[in-house]
Amino acid sequence: MELTNTNIRYLLAIYELSQVRLEVSSKDIARVLTVSRASVTSMMSILIEKRMVDKERYGKIHLTPLGRTLARELAGQAGQVARELQARMDLSGEEAWKAACAAVSELPRRCLGLGQPALAVALPA
Repeated sequence: MELTNTNIRYLLAIYELSQVRLEVSSKDIARVLTVSRASVTSMMSILIEKRMVDKERYGKIHLTPLGRTLARELAGQAGQVARELQARMDLSGEEAWKAACAAVSELPRRCLGLGQPALAVALPA
């Protein structure tokens, strides 16, 4: 199983949202990623199939243990990139985080330094 760059962006958004609220809705994800709710619904089906998220019948979305582990590692990488961007550019914390998440979703696997082989297999080469 391999995750696309878009899958990674969604995982990071869900992870970020889950840090401030226990339950994440498709409306929240759509707002953070500036996409339609229909796009979120479509992506949730893909991420459920990949066993990265669980979705309750009427809405609430949760990362699975595998999804949470991968998202936590990716968020750590995004945090490092965000700190570098803030130090070098005139960006707010939110701007730096968004740019870092976009960058991390596009970086080749070899640049991410993720330690667990099972997670490395999930990322695009």
